[in-house]
Amino acid sequence: MSNDIFSRLNPGISDLAPYEPGKPIDDVAKEYGISNIIKLASNENPLGASPKALRSITDLDDSLHLYPDGNCTELKNAIAHHEKVSEESVIIGNGSNEVLELIARAWLNPSRNAITSRHAFAVYKIVTQAAGAKLIEVEAKNWKFNLEAFHNYYNEETAVIFIANPNNPTGTYNTHKEIEDFLSNVPSNILVVLDCAYYEYVQENDYVDVNQLLDKYENLIVTKSFSKIQGLAAIRLGYGLANASLIESLNRIRQPFNINSFAQKLAINAIDDKEHIQKSIDVNQEGLKYLSEELSKLKLTTIPSVGNFISFNGQFNGKELFEALLRKGIIVRQIDLYDMPDFIRVTVGTMEQNQIFISALKELL
Repeated sequence: MSNDIFSRLNPGISDLAPYEPGKPIDDVAKEYGISNIIKLASNENPLGASPKALRSITDLDDSLHLYPDGNCTELKNAIAHHEKVSEESVIIGNGSNEVLELIARAWLNPSRNAITSRHAFAVYKIVTQAAGAKLIEVEAKNWKFNLEAFHNYYNEETAVIFIANPNNPTGTYNTHKEIEDFLSNVPSNILVVLDCAYYEYVQENDYVDVNQLLDKYENLIVTKSFSKIQGLAAIRLGYGLANASLIESLNRIRQPFNINSFAQKLAINAIDDKEHIQKSIDVNQEGLKYLSEELSKLKLTTIPSVGNFISFNGQFNGKELFEALLRKGIIVRQIDLYDMPDFIRVTVGTMEQNQIFISALKELL
């Protein structure tokens, strides 16, 4: 094939590698000829989806021939009520990743740049470079976003700053004071994206109060997800919260009918399932404590996490350990993609799953 066509490929795309998700259970079963596989790779809720959401599955039998509500009216109302904001302050995406992509398409181009931290969520780089813009990565401090240092990097070409709170894959977070101090000093013409996909799992008293910030800063957008604590990763649904004018700008380029009817119904029923959310928090807190303690007993170095996962390293080769665990039917995540060679990230599972993982790890180390 002639290379001429690639001469017009958008700048930045040639430097990207396709995103590699956690290895699927079916692939591991076929490749290794094993069953009873445990997947602790993609930060999914081990309790599954909200029972209230699952009961809505049969509601669509007579409407599958119809296009979904393109405005997501009921779901938008449910999110607005849940988040205590106006409906005009909500945009819904096919996963929060779509909201991130809309932001990049709207604010970035080859003459602009975006800023994030080293070891930050991989999608920030993908959407930035796909828009032809440059991504500046600021060195982390104790695995956290070093927000004070960010002030040394933005310039007239900076259009977007991405902050993951908590961050995947490190599990670290920035406090409300740190976020607000940062916002108060950022130029108002720079859009700050606060990615709170794992916020429900955070139990720290000094965690960010996004409503206070949204009321105060017009250059802020907060993104959240139904893929984590609600256990709805398969339906790909997330949303953004910001002032109405900012949301209206994003809606101009949002694809029509981007959220299917099935996803809308499930999410409406899941968002206020308080019993499921609290049970998920409790299971995660217990499991996170257990994994942290057991990994420390094995003389492994862990990064203190407030999410539903924990990353660790030690005297092992990350790729070899990852593959050895696969052979035992345990899928974790090798995270060299994030400039963290020989680190392994493991999702908090049920206590039984956590114990099986630790038992296998003891055999291999």
